Amino acid sequence: MRPLVKICGVTRAEDARAAVQWGATHIGCVAVEGSPRCVRLDVAKEVFDATERSTIRVLVFKNETPEKILSTTVAASTKYVQVYGLAEDGALWLEKEGLTVFRVYGVDPNARSLPVLSPKPSEKRPAVLDVGGGGSGQRFSWGILGESAPHATFIAGGVCPENISELMRHRPYGVDLSSGVEASPGIKDPHRLELLFENLERSL
Repeated sequence: MRPLVKICGVTRAEDARAAVQWGATHIGCVAVEGSPRCVRLDVAKEVFDATERSTIRVLVFKNETPEKILSTTVAASTKYVQVYGLAEDGALWLEKEGLTVFRVYGVDPNARSLPVLSPKPSEKRPAVLDVGGGGSGQRFSWGILGESAPHATFIAGGVCPENISELMRHRPYGVDLSSGVEASPGIKDPHRLELLFENLERSL
């Protein structure tokens, strides 16, 4: 089964269009000050507006208040957020306000087991397994995913065109890439995007 594909850290409308044309189901923009992939609100809207109506548009935050997350997300005309460093009560509050919250669970590169995913991931409450605070380019040992990775969970951290076939052995629900398809931070490489989806199709 083909996984969902989230291309994150997008800073240009043309990169979003290219990713969606190749098969990305999700496009992510980073709203974390200090990140090399951080974009202004007007740029995020431009990126999102360049995608198909069916594309899931995700804003990424880190250590931000629920109130700021809500106001920024509404202004960007999306209802999807991925949040690092948010307490569960904050996530629940955002959900009550109508947002879909991607809960991020950190995985140490040397971890021998998966973290406890609570609440249980679902399409309405997806999860992301990642190393560090996002954009690290590091991966964890995918062997701990077993034969079938957790449902409604995106695998992030160090995913790239060269290893996507290895990850596919664990039948992930979704994959999340940023630096793995870049020419430089925030600038996607069209050739690496093409290679990603070609290798993904070959591994199905």
